[in-house]
Amino acid sequence: MSARSIGAMVDGHRLVVVVGTGGVGKTTMAAALALGAALRGRRAMVLTIDPARALARALGLAALAPGGEPVSLAALPAVGLRPAGSLAAGMLDQKHAWDAFVNRHAPSAAAARTILDNRFYQELSTSFAGATEYMAIEETCRLAESGRYDLVVLDTPPAAHALDFLRAPERLDPLLDHRVTALLARPTALAGAFAKVVLRWLEQAAGHVAMADVSAFLLALDTLLDDAVARTRKARELLRGGNAGFVLVTGPRQLVLDETGAFVERMRAVDAELTGVVLNRAHPAPGCTAAEAAAVLAELAATAAADGAGDPAVAWADAAWRDAEAEAAAEVAPVETFLAALPPGVAHAVIPDATRDVHSLADLAAVAARLWA
Repeated sequence: MSARSIGAMVDGHRLVVVVGTGGVGKTTMAAALALGAALRGRRAMVLTIDPARALARALGLAALAPGGEPVSLAALPAVGLRPAGSLAAGMLDQKHAWDAFVNRHAPSAAAARTILDNRFYQELSTSFAGATEYMAIEETCRLAESGRYDLVVLDTPPAAHALDFLRAPERLDPLLDHRVTALLARPTALAGAFAKVVLRWLEQAAGHVAMADVSAFLLALDTLLDDAVARTRKARELLRGGNAGFVLVTGPRQLVLDETGAFVERMRAVDAELTGVVLNRAHPAPGCTAAEAAAVLAELAATAAADGAGDPAVAWADAAWRDAEAEAAAEVAPVETFLAALPPGVAHAVIPDATRDVHSLADLAAVAARLWA
């Protein structure tokens, strides 16, 4: 464990972005971080852009509302925990979020209706590459600026797409320019091969929508551009320069650690500051020495012989102990190498593999306790 716990790092941030490869328990860690902050008196919100609904299950909910909803912590006093803060949770609904964005930033209700009713917008808001990531940033900014929460924890998709989230503002920059939208709204005014490229891009994005709808959408979009540009600027400020904490969740196996190491390098390339690493589902060494295990096995063998039951149970116990010892030993070197290579000052925690799935607030609270230890 590092000198500074993951929890202490979270205590110093208003926004925490949880990233990592698939299948390492990233969503569980995001929920545990938010719950841990709520237990310590903060108004915490956890938001997921992963449609797998895993976050709702981790919080004991049937589903999550698009705009977020309070999570009842009434069950925690029964396990000796008395939350001093509050917890909310939500899942990004891309279409709902885009519609809300248009309504917030359009100069009038009529301008908003022009965009919302446009067929190209209706296609674009659900299928355009980068639309989910951009809207996740918009929602994160909105939640962080709402004044309702002291902490927003964002659970991102697996690592293959997490950097898309970080690059989303830059990817949309070319479209957030009055000159560009004016030009694209009149693609026939473009010349030569470039015109063909632009027309093909618009046709692919529009699908079967008429080009007249595309032009109408781009002209209407022009009324939102100033606000959209301001939002991308705020997003950069929120995500960069130490304002956001990035927690990377990984596992103890060599292949996962190798992928994670490469991901850390890609994070540096986009100027995302790694502030914490959670090494989840680690396998600690058995809680006894080889000599102690041999003594226990000898006692089991003697008992089995006395009962005339033979030694199948002894053989099974011996194999189980040896497997646990080998699994723990195989993780030691790669984990030590990985942790030693982390940038200075990065907090880390090692969470042992659970004997059962984390599916309740009490389970999450137990994970949070380790993150703040």
